[in-house]
Amino acid sequence: MRHKLSVPLNITVEVGESTAAGIAQVEYLDGTPLEISRPSSYYEGYTGYDPEFLGPELPLPELSDEQRRNAATTNNVPPGGDPTVLPYTHFSIVVNRRRQLAYYTAVNIDGSRSVDFQRLADKWYFDSRIAESEQIGEALYRRNALDRGHLVRRLDPVWGDDLARANDDTFHFTNCAPQHEKFNQGKELWQGLENFILENADLTDKKMTVFTGPVMADDDPLYKGVRLPLAFWKVVGYCKPAGALRISAYLLEQTQLIEDMLPFEAVFDAGTYRVSLEQLRERAGLDFQYLEPHETPLTSDGLEARVDRVPLKDDYSNLVL
Repeated sequence: MRHKLSVPLNITVEVGESTAAGIAQVEYLDGTPLEISRPSSYYEGYTGYDPEFLGPELPLPELSDEQRRNAATTNNVPPGGDPTVLPYTHFSIVVNRRRQLAYYTAVNIDGSRSVDFQRLADKWYFDSRIAESEQIGEALYRRNALDRGHLVRRLDPVWGDDLARANDDTFHFTNCAPQHEKFNQGKELWQGLENFILENADLTDKKMTVFTGPVMADDDPLYKGVRLPLAFWKVVGYCKPAGALRISAYLLEQTQLIEDMLPFEAVFDAGTYRVSLEQLRERAGLDFQYLEPHETPLTSDGLEARVDRVPLKDDYSNLVL
């Protein structure tokens, strides 16, 4: 049974039956989702990212004092927990409340148990554990070339006992960032990188840990009151069968694509790059120095080891695993 009701601006919406999560599904008559949130009880019992998932401990990066002051915090935290860390199903997120974007996301991927879960109509949710003002909502993405780009990829946490909940958890505004549609939908770019590593690296039990986030700079271009990140980063970790931990970092630039939308001059070419953890620390401001002893060499195709930015080929044939 479906009902109609009026919301501000005389927009008519439809409200469907309550879902298993205990929340009504609300949408415009044309199918466009409204901004909705689940009750805080929905998140009870969540443990999120497991730092011991790979065997060797891979903890979350520590925030600086300034970053912690700018981080969104929740009161819904277990004893001894970190109020800046929002746990979901197999992943966790720390949000920069000033930029309304994630400082980083961290997800455990079990490639041997992952499922190609069907994607239905997108419904995006505010996380009720933090203020809505600390999250970017629908208004930014209307009538332009911007997509709500998943940071934790939709299928990454979809393994284990509750596939539907893992899938749905990725549709939180805390887990998305403004990405140009050509950048977000390019299968050979963001999605292709993780797929390539999962399928071609010799991983123990096909397990992988991935940290992801936007590069946030003070001079990022302003659009609809939001500063748009011009690049995104990934840090990928996995263990070889002998138990050795491998770490590698990547940058994906969307600068030239955003330049097409807004009047500013691009500094970096759009594309995917392998970078050093040191350079990532300089660009993203997050300290991954504790991972440097496990970093794979930044060399390929005859490039010198001192190079700090290696453009990856479209087929990732020069990617060192």
